[in-house]
Amino acid sequence: MKKISTALAALGIAAAAALAAPAAAQAAPSAPATGTAKSAAAPNGYFYAWEHADRGGHQCAWKYDSGDWSTCGAFNMRNKASSLENRGYAGAYEDVDLFWGTWYSGSKNCLPNGAYRNNLTGIYFLWDGKSGQGQSMNDNISSHSWSNNC
Repeated sequence: MKKISTALAALGIAAAAALAAPAAAQAAPSAPATGTAKSAAAPNGYFYAWEHADRGGHQCAWKYDSGDWSTCGAFNMRNKASSLENRGYAGAYEDVDLFWGTWYSGSKNCLPNGAYRNNLTGIYFLWDGKSGQGQSMNDNISSHSWSNNC
């Protein structure tokens, strides 16, 4: 009888301990990193550039290629863009090649169809042996052209 009482007491203590134990901790979801690719808004056939991060400041929008970003309406976007968005239509010429120099010269990088870069800090032109290679794209883009793939 003493063995049964001891076993029941031990079982009761184990059950109480299990109920009193804190729940397992869960990690909170992390915020997206700056400069990461995010989805763009619905396609409308345009490529956008903003003067500041997170779509801030002056904005330029192009439906076609532009060899010189200093001619964006009344605003000069050349070497001033800090966030980009590609709202082009899927299909041929859906991606955007971004160039360090005017008239599609120098090093380049590409923004895929449907992508949004909220902050170009930490994103660089490719190492391709051309002027501007490896330089930050932030405040350093002079021209762009639509392309078939990145």
